[in-house]
Amino acid sequence: MGDQPSKVETIKAQSRWLRGHLAEELRDASTPTVSEEGYQLLKFHGVYAQDDRDVRRARRAAGQMPDYRFMVRAAIAGGVLGPDQYLALEAVAEELGVPSLRITSRQGIQFHGVHKFQLRHLIGALNRHLITTWAGCGDVERNLTACPAPWEDGAHRKLGARAKALAQHLKPRSRAYVELWMDGEAVYSWEADAEPLYGPTYLPRKFKTGLTLAGHNCIDVLTHDLGLVGHPTPDGEDIAAWTVLVGGGLGKSHGVAATHPALAQVLGEVADADVVAAVEAVITVQRDFGNRSDRKFARLKYLVEAWGIDRFRRTVEERMGFSFRPARPLDFEPLDDHLGWHETGPGRGFLGLWVECGRIVDTPERRLRTALKEVVRRWRLGVHLTPHQNLLLTGIASPERRAIEECLAAHGVKPVEGLSPVQRYGMACPALPTCGLALTEAERVFSGVAAALSARWEALGLGAVPIAVRMTGCPNNCARPFTAEVGLVGRSPGRYAIYLGGNAKGTRLAQLWRDAVPLEAVVPALEPLFTAYAARRRPNERFGDWWAREGALAGVATEGEPWATTP
Repeated sequence: MGDQPSKVETIKAQSRWLRGHLAEELRDASTPTVSEEGYQLLKFHGVYAQDDRDVRRARRAAGQMPDYRFMVRAAIAGGVLGPDQYLALEAVAEELGVPSLRITSRQGIQFHGVHKFQLRHLIGALNRHLITTWAGCGDVERNLTACPAPWEDGAHRKLGARAKALAQHLKPRSRAYVELWMDGEAVYSWEADAEPLYGPTYLPRKFKTGLTLAGHNCIDVLTHDLGLVGHPTPDGEDIAAWTVLVGGGLGKSHGVAATHPALAQVLGEVADADVVAAVEAVITVQRDFGNRSDRKFARLKYLVEAWGIDRFRRTVEERMGFSFRPARPLDFEPLDDHLGWHETGPGRGFLGLWVECGRIVDTPERRLRTALKEVVRRWRLGVHLTPHQNLLLTGIASPERRAIEECLAAHGVKPVEGLSPVQRYGMACPALPTCGLALTEAERVFSGVAAALSARWEALGLGAVPIAVRMTGCPNNCARPFTAEVGLVGRSPGRYAIYLGGNAKGTRLAQLWRDAVPLEAVVPALEPLFTAYAARRRPNERFGDWWAREGALAGVATEGEPWATTP
């Protein structure tokens, strides 16, 4: 793969700890965008330079530059927001004319369509409410995910506290962020510019970590570079040990056959007191040995595969100074999306709300954005973002439940029980028109695809059977299609690769079934499979499990179509 560092590595090395010339570029009124160097460095600050791709061609034909905008991503460890924090997100979006907030599949919040000269005001306002965008993107530890459900046992409280503390511990230490966005005022306790964990060139690529408890997998823990599975003490009031998993990651490149999704492998078990040392050791091994010449192969999964898990384990143990204990077997219950009403203790609970494709926005039928502002402000509710782009309203006193539900219903926000399984468990990435990596549509067409699939699912008598359908505009994993029962992955404009056979536990990858399928042919292609599944499934067998067991015999349904062959 070559030994020369990539262009991005050179930019990082010369950036003066992620400062570059960002201060000058953001003040430059002659252009609405930034340079390539600025683009790469802004990602570490939680900002992506984008443009409105809907008008790109027309503007080019008219001799105009693209309509440049920026995406800003708030990194929210475990997705946990207090009422004032959520209202601050909402207030700054309203002030800047941002039409929606978008929940990410990593429990963050994204602002789309922000102008360059609005960035400093937005990021400064967020930080005053202890919401950071620092390391929301870039070649560092990204936003840590953790189970968002506010269960009141000690193990879940410890999980949330560990996620928050670990997220802060793994932040870059450079003062570039506070200098650029907050006039040097240290809202957080960062040190000087030395980066003892990351070094001057940080990591070879992004790094993702997720925490959960044994038996629960609402975060898709096996899809992370580093997964931590906590094992509660017998009384459930603490976490005694963690199973450490490494080498997950779902991104791939269509044109590079050697790139592929992967699920994490077991490294071993450590005591709770040693988990930070284990995390640091894994990260520094990736820092020192990850591929810095070819970014397509720079994720941790490729280092683990190149070395093998045994060599990787030995190297991590050398850096920890102690050995892993043998890991206990892992098993997970099917995904719990935490939607609907849940009691957490006598007289209190939380309410999980479905957010279509993670987009908090008002429509004529469903004024979700307005409803959330009202209930959070009136009842002082917490907001926990989920890895499935939904949210939980927390801290609800049971006597207030009916009034809150009535307030939501008055704005068209109805109970989750009215959703079809395809809608409820579906996910889609933003894709066009904002994402520069998108090959085709996702979010803007998903509701139509979900409605058509739901109609067929219901007609077959499967209305009570869950199914996970996920859609992305490219193969970069933002909605985790490669672990879905049905994954629709953007292949080229208007065409999708169809992956089948992921499972509800998040422990099996889906496999490519059909490639380059036109959007209008996706539902007709899946209909005969649904019919065969309805007729042949075993009791309580989900679609992904049925497909993995005997789905190949449904392949004749689309013979003769020009797109019906797998390359």
